[in-house]
Amino acid sequence: MKKNYNKYVLVFFFLFTCLQMVNGQTKEGDIKGTVHFEDGSPIPYAIIEITKHSLQIKTDDNGHFSFRLPIEKEYIIKVSYIGKRQQIKTVYLTKGKTVELDFLLKDEVQQLSDVKIVGDNRNQKARNEVVKAEIIDTKAAQTKAATLVELMNRSAGIRVRQSGGLGSNTNVMLNGFQGKSIKILKDGIPTDYLGASYNISATPVNMLERVEVYKGVLPTEIGADALGGAINMVSRVENSGFAAISYEIASFNTHRLSLNLKQAKAGSKLFYGLDAFYNYSDNNYEVTANIPDPEKSTVSPGKVKLFHNQYKHMYAELYAGLTGLPWADELRIGLTAFSIHRDNQFGGLMQKPFGASKAAENSPIIPTLRYKKDFLNHQLSIDQFLVYSEIKGSQTDTLRGSYDWYGNYHAPVNPNSRGEAGNPTQLEFTTSNFTSRTGLAYRIGPKQSLALNIVFNDYSRTGKDPYGPTTVGTNPIDLQSLPSNYTKLVTSLGWNSQFLDDKVENLFQLKYYGARTSGLGVNVNTGYLNENTSKANTSNFGIAEALKYNLSKRTYIRVSGELATRLPEQTEILGNGSYVLSNFNIKPEKSINGNLGLRTTPTNKLDIELNSFYRITKDLIITAPVNLLYAQSVNVESVRGIGFEADVRFRPTDWLTLNGNSTYQDFRLYQIKEPLMEYLEGARLRNTPYFFSNLGAAFQFKNVIRSTDKLQAYYNMSYVHQYFLNYIPKNTEPDGFLGLWGEAKVDAPNIIPSQAVHSIGLLWQPKTVLPLTINVECKNLFNADVYDNFKIQNAGRSVHLKLNYSIKY
Repeated sequence: MKKNYNKYVLVFFFLFTCLQMVNGQTKEGDIKGTVHFEDGSPIPYAIIEITKHSLQIKTDDNGHFSFRLPIEKEYIIKVSYIGKRQQIKTVYLTKGKTVELDFLLKDEVQQLSDVKIVGDNRNQKARNEVVKAEIIDTKAAQTKAATLVELMNRSAGIRVRQSGGLGSNTNVMLNGFQGKSIKILKDGIPTDYLGASYNISATPVNMLERVEVYKGVLPTEIGADALGGAINMVSRVENSGFAAISYEIASFNTHRLSLNLKQAKAGSKLFYGLDAFYNYSDNNYEVTANIPDPEKSTVSPGKVKLFHNQYKHMYAELYAGLTGLPWADELRIGLTAFSIHRDNQFGGLMQKPFGASKAAENSPIIPTLRYKKDFLNHQLSIDQFLVYSEIKGSQTDTLRGSYDWYGNYHAPVNPNSRGEAGNPTQLEFTTSNFTSRTGLAYRIGPKQSLALNIVFNDYSRTGKDPYGPTTVGTNPIDLQSLPSNYTKLVTSLGWNSQFLDDKVENLFQLKYYGARTSGLGVNVNTGYLNENTSKANTSNFGIAEALKYNLSKRTYIRVSGELATRLPEQTEILGNGSYVLSNFNIKPEKSINGNLGLRTTPTNKLDIELNSFYRITKDLIITAPVNLLYAQSVNVESVRGIGFEADVRFRPTDWLTLNGNSTYQDFRLYQIKEPLMEYLEGARLRNTPYFFSNLGAAFQFKNVIRSTDKLQAYYNMSYVHQYFLNYIPKNTEPDGFLGLWGEAKVDAPNIIPSQAVHSIGLLWQPKTVLPLTINVECKNLFNADVYDNFKIQNAGRSVHLKLNYSIKY
């Protein structure tokens, strides 16, 4: 593997060098200008864009801007500012001449019903970058009772599986990778410092501008050791003051409230605001459970309601900052607090009900600092983020006795026994996390730029559990109390360039990954504490290349390749201080990834995107049992496979929008070294869907109730083909094309059945003094049985009502 790895590094480097030689040297000239309001006062931080060249800067405090660009070319310059009409000018830059421009922006007065979007908005631009990203437009969904999980599952190549209802644990799958191989970020920063408070299961879409889903190669500014991709949740962006509040009430006593406030006046350097949300649900939906009959000593399926599944989550971030300072373009300070309480209805599988087990997590204050500044006439920029958090959590399972699926309590047979899961726990733990992210960008010229991203993370954990496992000996030690520390450094250096008259955009990256771990471990064979502190140091290099070629103004292809590394996570090395033991010898996961895609918009009404990918992963990390009591993270499996995606959007008329996508992926085990497991050579990855599709339609109506009202009706369908809970030999899979037809030659309990979920909704925007929208939606219209991660059943039919109010000022 090491020889192959070095070979691929040399190939990537050679290709990158050849591409850069094409650029050559170009003579340059200057375009300068000033942007004013109608009263003649300068506009600071207006957006100046050179269209078709991916160049964008902001005016300084005095409304000035300047570009250095190649001569003997025509440039289209677009100037925009919130609440003002855009202004566009075309200039031709010649040798020995500095072009000076003056822009006067007037107020933009529009009626909402008459607005037409011309050109690319922020989300469309992100979708067209050289690095492939699936853009989830959460801003467009803020008025609907849609969850982030639902929006992501409607996108090609993405499946998010939940372990229950609102707030439950999620497992994200991107192009065959899943779990810890996928990194979750907030505004480009790994969300480790926020614990479970900011996640794709609980965060309302109203808090977000969009979600960027990267499959394979990541942008330089996202410095994460992701193996298969990353999910970046981009916070809501408003350049002026605004207030937005939404409230949703739904089946299963579900309530969701979000609040976004920002105060920022034109000409003022001060801004401040609040982002907050509250989630609550009983999650008492009906499921089919295996119910034992003690008298007959049998187990049979039956319909029951979950009775101990409540979830409550509060989150708030208060922030304030300054803009337009001589030494800072933006300085922002944030204070975050959260609290989560969750009932545990069952364990990892729906085999046994719990009636008293609980979990909690909270932090009273998490301070953050962000600093941004452009230097050298916008050629050099810095983006620095700092955070320190302490999060306290608990797991409680000390019940004497048990509950059945009907919520009835049963006294214990053994009065000394405790714990519904079989082993009692009263765990209390504290995690501390320091994260520093430094982003540097330098524009060498109009068509070349360098970016450096450095992410440093220091993590430690302490705790106690009077009922938890201990070491062996006369003075047993609580495993939760053992000291542990984990530090990680991820560095990315990227070179972005354009050439061949802007037809080709190229991104070449070098990456470095390093981690250091120290702690006390337990000898698995003896159960005694290791006498000396165990240490593990690991490091590796990675390389990536992404290229986009514009075949025309409406069509482009993208190709990318990467030698990726994922460092083991904290718990994979240190264990969890309970029944997952430490493993200081675990190796990083490595993967060779390739992606090829085509996007075309033959007309303004049709958008087609096709993508394919190939993956080879070595030293995949899984958690495996080591004896009857303990488990441990180990390197065992090698996986390779291919996949295909197709995504189509069609708008035949102004009142109808259609969309659909399908994903097929074929990921299998190979080079199995364990003799007893050789029969699984070529088996599909377990618990992993391999074919899924989505269809959607939206109907726009006007003048329905009153002449100024707007009404939207929409429909969504999600289909997942049957897949398998555990590994099955390849020769027992269904026959037929791609394994999509025929019957599997295994028992039904191992099959997660095919499922189709239909949803419909109405969105009404009454034309009143208040900017209010009203949404009614029915999810899982036909009350289908929906099975998700490890065959855990999710909610059936539910009805949702959402009110959304927002205003800018």
